[in-house]
Formats: sequence, structure tokens, C-alpha cells
Amino acid sequence: MLRIFNNYNFLLLTICLSGAVLGQASEENTIPEDGSFGLGWLDQTQALASNSANNFADKVDRFFGLPRSDLEAAYSSLRISVEQLWHENNNSATNFHLRGKIHLPRINERVSLLFSEDEGEGVDFYEQNNIGNSEQQSINANLQFNILDRVRNRLDFRIGLRSSLKAKTSIRYRYELPRGDSVQHRFAQTLYFVDGDGFGSLSRYELDKALTPTSLLRWSSDLRVEENFSGAHWASQLSYSRQVSDQTALLFFTRINAQTNPGFIQNYDLGFRLRKNIGRPWLFAELEPGHAWTKIVEGAKRQSSFFLFFRIEMAIGRT
Repeated sequence: MLRIFNNYNFLLLTICLSGAVLGQASEENTIPEDGSFGLGWLDQTQALASNSANNFADKVDRFFGLPRSDLEAAYSSLRISVEQLWHENNNSATNFHLRGKIHLPRINERVSLLFSEDEGEGVDFYEQNNIGNSEQQSINANLQFNILDRVRNRLDFRIGLRSSLKAKTSIRYRYELPRGDSVQHRFAQTLYFVDGDGFGSLSRYELDKALTPTSLLRWSSDLRVEENFSGAHWASQLSYSRQVSDQTALLFFTRINAQTNPGFIQNYDLGFRLRKNIGRPWLFAELEPGHAWTKIVEGAKRQSSFFLFFRIEMAIGRT
């Protein structure tokens, strides 16, 4: 019953946000008079890019719906998705997800309202597809204040309330350093405080290499330290992305997820994501099959299993 109630609330929130952010969506992948457009390959923004690696990396992140693309976007956006997970060793699950960013120019050009499933602490790339946690996540609302926004540097402050009316705050700094035209270094640091959980830090380093105008090689590494955990969580991922056509993209990945104290590698994952723009420029279908080697606790036998995600997503931006 609680699950049905949560899904009903999710649908109500989705309807309200759709009206506020999107208006009437266009049937073509261009910006119509009302300013709405699909978040596909075509670049509908005029954001500055330091080199070709950064330019294509931004397009890959936007097409696959990675959180950074929405956090730093110069436009309002809304992503609504239905996700079906099948896991060989766990029960199947169906979840709804909502993520968005609404600019509030009437208040201030640098203020926006964020909707996400994290509480300001940031989400690492492994947590975005955590097959070990298939529960429906709650939607959090935060105010984001953009303090600094330049080609290489960006600084944002975020504040909000948890469902228990306890405060949560975070500050995120991002620095990008190009090397030639095909290599891009990116570092992001998030410091956060969640009332009831304490302080924490998420550090992320990304190295992008543009192999061709339509393919990208990326290495990512995350390190999370929290007050209520004596060790640290870390993860690393190597991915290869390729634009197949104006409507289709492929992303191959291999990743690990681990912790210290006790120190052991919890997961090895290998798989790919096939994402396609279908019917409308704002509608996407995605298939993600993969294989995982999981160890739940130190000393336990590692389990081998297949998993499969299927997603339908509505993703629209608004200038």
C-alpha cells in the first residue's frame, strides 16, 4: 500500500513539474517558440567548451542522462523514467525516477530548484546503477546557488530539507583542464552535511579522451568519506561511448566498487548500455545488460550473476 501511495505521489509531482518546466514539447529536434527541446545529440545550448573532448563529453553525458549534465546545464530540464530491473540472484523490481533542474530567474539568475534522489551529497557513477539496492528512492528538493561559473571553474552551493525537516547543505567545486584538443581532465569535490548523518566528502576525477569526433574513452574514479563510517568507499570505471547515429548511442563499461576498513572489493561489473531516441526527440528507450561478481561481506564467497535494466525516459530541456 505504501508503495502504491508513493507512486501516486510521484505521478502527481511529475504532472506538476511537466507543466512548469516543459510547456508543449516540439515534435522536431529544434528549439520552437516556447523554448522546449529534447535532450538528444543536437546541441541546443551555447555552453562554452574548452576543446573537442569536453564538447563531446558534454553531449554523451546529456544523451545518457548523467547527473553532471543537469547540474551544470544552462537550461531547465526534466527527466522522468520508468526502470525495470531483472537480477539473477535477486527479485525483479520496477522503479520510477525523477530528476530535474528549474531555473528561477524571477528570484535570481543564479538560483535554481533541483529535484534528485540524493540529499546533496552527490551520486557516484556506481550508485546510479546499484543492482544491490532495488528499492524505490524518495525525491528530494534543493535550492542551488551558482556562485561561480567559468569555462574551467564552477562553484555551487545547495541547501534543502529532508522529509524529517532536518537540514542538508552541500558545496560543490568543479575544475576542468584541457590537454590539447582531444584530452580533458575534470575534478569535482563535494563537501556536505546531512543533519542526523553528519559530514561527508565525495571526490571525483575523470579523464576524457576523444578518439574520434563520435567516440569517447573515459576513466572515472570516486572516493567517498563520511563521518559515520570509519573507512572510505571508492569506485573506478572505464567506459567507451560511441554515437551510432543521430538517435542512437552505445556505452561499454567495466567498473569496480570497494571499501576500506575492512578493505575488500565488493563488486566487479561488466556490461553495456544501448540508448535510442524513439518517436519523439524527448523520448528514449535504453537497454543495459551486464554481469556482476559480488561479495557482500569480507571473507564471503563471490557470487556471479547476470542483470538487465530496461528504461523508458522522457527527457526535455527548456531555455
